[in-house]
Amino acid sequence: MPSARPGAAESLARALSLSASPRTLVRTVTGLEHLAARELAEAGHRVVGSSKRQLVVEPTAATAITDPPRLADDLFLVAAAVADPGRTRPGLASAAAEARSLLIPPSWARAAEGCAVTASFHGRRNYTRFDIEDAVGAALRERTGAAYHSRRAGTAPPADSVEWRVLLDGTTMWIGVRPFDAPLHRRSWRRETVVGSLHPPVAAAVARLARIKPGHRVADTFCGAGTLLLEGRELAPGAEYLGVHRDPRAIAAARANTPRPGAVRWRVGDARHFAESHARVDRIVTNPPWDVRLGIGDLAPYARRWRRALRPGGLVAAIVSRDQSAALAEDPRWHVLHVHEVSLAGRHPRIVVLQPAP
Repeated sequence: MPSARPGAAESLARALSLSASPRTLVRTVTGLEHLAARELAEAGHRVVGSSKRQLVVEPTAATAITDPPRLADDLFLVAAAVADPGRTRPGLASAAAEARSLLIPPSWARAAEGCAVTASFHGRRNYTRFDIEDAVGAALRERTGAAYHSRRAGTAPPADSVEWRVLLDGTTMWIGVRPFDAPLHRRSWRRETVVGSLHPPVAAAVARLARIKPGHRVADTFCGAGTLLLEGRELAPGAEYLGVHRDPRAIAAARANTPRPGAVRWRVGDARHFAESHARVDRIVTNPPWDVRLGIGDLAPYARRWRRALRPGGLVAAIVSRDQSAALAEDPRWHVLHVHEVSLAGRHPRIVVLQPAP
């Protein structure tokens, strides 16, 4: 996980003691909102609002920052929230002025190196995201005395700028500040990727849906650079993990990404022969090619190997294309327990959880 800025957890702890309803914004991949909400609820936090790609959360402890949700793309502490300004520029100016009077940023966000703002909005507007960013940036400059670095001209802000987020969701104009040095989806362990590498929060969702328990043997027959198994290990470190891929370069990438040697066993091998060449397993978590950038053809032969490899009571959690998902649903050898559609890079794959049919 990205490291928190100095004092970030302490800042949230102080906010919890001073406010009846401290809030954070949790940003997610489209399709993971309800799964991320479940993860937060299981950690004891209150999810008080949900919309596309976003959850509004009232944390019950500083663990929202010290142990943030793995299904989140990013997280921001709410510094101000006012009514959505609507479509017009005068409305935006009025909302920015109101927000300026409310902004009480954490002490660590009053940074001499300055601040940057990223904005997004739902619906049609008579202004751009850069207009939103500059309006809020001016308010932050006034409230903090820190330099504001606009993105309007295409210039990236300094790397050490404090990152602020503004979202207009049609009801509320949310202004939040990221308490981390980088977005949550940028895992510290991720040094290498290969073609088809999975977005880490989506991999975490697949691993959670697999319900991995301590003592389980877990395999990925298309392990690539190791994202799924490394996310699974973070969620359930007491299980045994094996990654198989036919390309030695992918296995080298997976080993480079593994924080501790031996935490996961990586092997060069062919998914078509997995059941014959490896011991049986309790869970298979995998991301087979979607026939987009990498081809695989018919998934059925691989699915037959999964069935043979599973122990009684075993599950498969896989992220597959729509066509692959439909084929698995029609296969009488499998019982589909869950299907979750997500949005990734303009595609709409599905996370499917399967159990061998009796």
